Amino acid sequence: MRGLPTDPPTPLSERMRALPYFVNNLAPGLRSFWIHYLDRVRVEEFMRDDLIRLGPEDAVPPAAPDSPTPRAVVLDSNGVLLGTIEHSDSAPRALSAMNPNPQTIRPDMTPKLAVHLLKANPYLMVTTEKGKYLGRYIPA
Repeated sequence: MRGLPTDPPTPLSERMRALPYFVNNLAPGLRSFWIHYLDRVRVEEFMRDDLIRLGPEDAVPPAAPDSPTPRAVVLDSNGVLLGTIEHSDSAPRALSAMNPNPQTIRPDMTPKLAVHLLKANPYLMVTTEKGKYLGRYIPA
């Protein structure tokens, strides 16, 4: 059977199940158009960019009594989020004190889904699809 496919064709039901993945991840322009068309409320309306910005080699500043959680973000030279500083005062560099896995969301996410994510995470960081830091989500 040279030259013939070895797997049977994918059933239509399986292809339909993969459609949301295609729209959300592989066709961002279509997704953006749909969100704009629906005029839905988005997380970007409830985000704030009020955290201290640090580079990976910067010293960690002392925490103020009323510091938010997280109290700082660690960014690379392009503004991509590398991590967040939560509590550590004793680390000499931001890279060694940061949480490298903060929960991130996109600015076009719905607040309903963001609130659901907050049940399992103390805070949500808003980034672009390429990881560029935009702010943190503040629930209404």
